[in-house]
Amino acid sequence: MKKKVETYIERFKAAIQSLEHADERIKKQDIDFVRALSRIVETHPGIKSGRSKYIAEKALLISCVLDMSTEEKKDIFYAALLMQIGKITLPDKLLTKPFYSMSVVDKYRYLGHSVESEVLLLGLTQFAGATTLIRHQYEHYNGQGFPDGLKQQNIPLGSRILSVVSDYIEYLEGSMTGKVMYADAALSQLMIRKESCYDPDIVDIFANVLKGATVEELKEALAKSKLLAVATERWRKGFVMNSQNKPIKPISIVEIALPQLKIGMKVDRIYFGGQLYIRNCVVDQSIIDNVTKLAKNYGNNLIIKICLDVK
Repeated sequence: MKKKVETYIERFKAAIQSLEHADERIKKQDIDFVRALSRIVETHPGIKSGRSKYIAEKALLISCVLDMSTEEKKDIFYAALLMQIGKITLPDKLLTKPFYSMSVVDKYRYLGHSVESEVLLLGLTQFAGATTLIRHQYEHYNGQGFPDGLKQQNIPLGSRILSVVSDYIEYLEGSMTGKVMYADAALSQLMIRKESCYDPDIVDIFANVLKGATVEELKEALAKSKLLAVATERWRKGFVMNSQNKPIKPISIVEIALPQLKIGMKVDRIYFGGQLYIRNCVVDQSIIDNVTKLAKNYGNNLIIKICLDVK
């Protein structure tokens, strides 16, 4: 299989040289090459057919939500279709073994296929961006990933997207644990690993992609999520402590409507959609502004509870 792939790549390089000044023909040649190479790779034992196409489709949806450039989308598309190419260098036995069942040595050997891809695609400069995304597909958001230990925004955005979609398929098909999972269970594996393995924003977007949301709906959901994050962070900084550095101790708590919320009131809790977003703070104008904005999105799901008296 490796020899077959190498031969196909060399033929493509030779064909591209004859199209040096035909931009549109080169573009079509690139796409045809990537698609054909992806199909060849997926005939290898232990590499499941159709996975790359699924990853490419979902990853492109996420890239549209994030308003990535045409060039960035192209790199994600190519990377999604070719991200398994390095697996052809691995023994068949390793490819059929669940990742969680591997020894530490075998895990690193398996993860190394992301680096082997660079060797196989060497010299194809038009795929340099995609190759970089493939290399970093196993980086973790907390910096504990492979191969370079990149952290958060230092991990290429395309790699962060591919990681989420690819691992979802791995959990779904049982390649991670050895047991096939329902969609909800596979998604929950991503959710509990937000901040550690995965970019939390991308996991949230992908969760909505799985629900069939349109690009516009996905963008709206992302905007709401960011607004909530900003509001929550401001509220955290506004926590009020008494002179003994202890949390406020309310005597009486009442629920009020948004128009009744005033500067100087002491908040016990504020909920949006059944989720707690703030507790134990004194209201200032920024809190009123944020709650008002959030209320426009969540409507009747807003619950405000204040303290009437404080010891």
